[in-house]
Amino acid sequence: MPHIQNPAIVLRRRDYGDFDLILTVLTEDHGVCTLIAKAAKKSTKRFPGILEPFAGLRIVYRRGRGNGMAVLEEATLDRALGGVRSDVVKAAYAGYWSELVALWLEEGQARPDIYRLLAYALAALGEGRLPDAVLSLLFQMRFIGQEGLQPVLERCACCQTAVAEISQQRFCVDLRRGGVVCAHCPTEREHHLQVTKGTLKQLLWLAGGDLQQAVRLRFAPGVLAEATTFLEAFVPYHIGRIPKSLAFLRQVRDH
Repeated sequence: MPHIQNPAIVLRRRDYGDFDLILTVLTEDHGVCTLIAKAAKKSTKRFPGILEPFAGLRIVYRRGRGNGMAVLEEATLDRALGGVRSDVVKAAYAGYWSELVALWLEEGQARPDIYRLLAYALAALGEGRLPDAVLSLLFQMRFIGQEGLQPVLERCACCQTAVAEISQQRFCVDLRRGGVVCAHCPTEREHHLQVTKGTLKQLLWLAGGDLQQAVRLRFAPGVLAEATTFLEAFVPYHIGRIPKSLAFLRQVRDH
């Protein structure tokens, strides 16, 4: 069977038997793939401790026979990100982003845009280019935007009135409608959150335009907390799954 070579990011790994590993990776050209790395736990020559979560690799693998799992043949390390894995808060953020990707993307669906976004976010997390929480907002807004799930923040999701034309400063969030709702429109109480105009403006800046300009934004603590609460409710609701990693992220971030 032909071998496939591609850059890849390790989204998660688990033990399989005594010596093997099963990896979920995001490749640049072939999307999410599940691979078995045979004898990976005892073969220091083939895989010298590099098959770790969030690592950037260059891999060679072959598709399995029939419905069998693809087999990892070779891997070389591009980006270790050991500093992310050794910092519990950074690792929690990286785990959350990785799980979002693994949950949402279909296996084998080529998404080089999502690959580039995750690679950028993980590298920035490791280098400390901006606060971890702000980087998470950036990742989530760009991720859901690229998936066609971006929240309606510039107008009322019910009556379509532009937020700039509404005098109120706080808006309810209706997750079912996918955005903010003005005071004159009904909203679902079970999905009730609130965000200010300032928070909406910041999130819209993160969502679009030049990435280098977006990362220069500065968030006041209250705006950061409000935006974080909003996105960590909105994103799981619209992908239809609550990532297990989100509870751990909240736990370590709050202590």
